[in-house]
Amino acid sequence: MHGDADRTGADNGPDPRAVRRQFAIGIAGAGRSRNGLGPFLAAAFVAAGHRLAGVAGRDLGSAERAAAGLAGLAGPVRAFASVHELARGCDALVVASPVPAHREGLEAALAAGIPCLCEKPLVDVADAGLGLALVAAFRARGLLLAENCQWPFVLPALYALHPSRCFAAVRHVAMGLGPSGTGRAMLEDCLPHVLSVVQALAGVDPEGRVRDVRQTDASPRAVANVLGFTIAAHPAPVAVELHLRHCPAQPRPAWLAVDGARIDRAIGPGYALSFTAGGIAVPTPDPLRELVYRFAALLSDPAPALVHAHADSIATRIRSQASVFAALDR
Repeated sequence: MHGDADRTGADNGPDPRAVRRQFAIGIAGAGRSRNGLGPFLAAAFVAAGHRLAGVAGRDLGSAERAAAGLAGLAGPVRAFASVHELARGCDALVVASPVPAHREGLEAALAAGIPCLCEKPLVDVADAGLGLALVAAFRARGLLLAENCQWPFVLPALYALHPSRCFAAVRHVAMGLGPSGTGRAMLEDCLPHVLSVVQALAGVDPEGRVRDVRQTDASPRAVANVLGFTIAAHPAPVAVELHLRHCPAQPRPAWLAVDGARIDRAIGPGYALSFTAGGIAVPTPDPLRELVYRFAALLSDPAPALVHAHADSIATRIRSQASVFAALDR
């Protein structure tokens, strides 16, 4: 559920929900290098009833290795040396490559005129202007663009474990994660997750205005850090905390607290997820599969309002991230 997901690769079986149409999905970055989610995204699309049109990597050799690794999942998978060539034969493109390669994947989807699901963050923090331009290009063409932010799909567990709480006017959101990286890389990898949760709970200012930005350890090799800030939102500003502790081995800890109501993630055999609070556990569907199913459903019915809403949400996250890091760099 974050950039270095705690996944065993176990097959959870097909998604029982019917699909309106089978789509041909291309995966850019389908290998497992750097703990990438490409293989799991591929498995999720197959489970949702869709077909893998092919994979692309940093070169033909890496694409061929990724294709071989997916052969048991979906039969023979074609390898492409170029993401642009792959995109021309797909209904939608998944960009699961490292962040520096996201631009090429996004531009390939735009050139082919197809929707795209991209790993987070969409672009490097230093490239916020480029990211906003790419988002605007997808929006202007009516092409669905989604970012792999899974934590909003965990909110039903929060509501189930705290049924007496009202989350209509959220004032404080905190999240704890155990990324494999250290230093600034921890912040860049995990910040989109907590921002996506805040967006799901409150009307975040589209300009992503933040204040009171702070962190407990700014050193380049920090193994523990707490990032805090307040973000402009409706009906009231939201105080945000992101608690990070370097965790090189799985399973990695993860928790979410909204106005003091906290839930902790537990991982069982076969990557069975649940969240706990007060000694009670609530089984939780794999949020990656939930995100993929929603994306695929939007491919079947790409209502312009929803396409625009996705683009606007990503643009707000890009602006918010840029504002946070600009404050940290002062």
